[in-house]
Amino acid sequence: MRQIRSAARIARQLQNAEASIDQAILDANALVGALIAARREQNFAAEVGQDALNEVVHSIKALMQARGAMVAGHLHLAKLAEDLAIEWRMDGPLEEKIKEMPSFRAVEQDAA
Repeated sequence: MRQIRSAARIARQLQNAEASIDQAILDANALVGALIAARREQNFAAEVGQDALNEVVHSIKALMQARGAMVAGHLHLAKLAEDLAIEWRMDGPLEEKIKEMPSFRAVEQDAA
């Protein structure tokens, strides 16, 4: 029973962490839009604020890398739960899962 409680606690924390990263990406993307809109509203030249915009976009790339690492960690935890015969889906809403996660590159190549 302790394993199930621990697994449920970990599952909730994992879902919260994933949601937090997603929200950070959404917020950073909104910031990019706000920076560009503000520059255009003020009729500033394109180079005004470019360095700041580059840094914000760079942070989005870092967030995407962090998201990928979190997803990989999630997959490892799911495998561990399976190996230990822990029914980790007993807590909270079920999410649709796919067994093999295609990369965006693979999806893009299929579309071409």
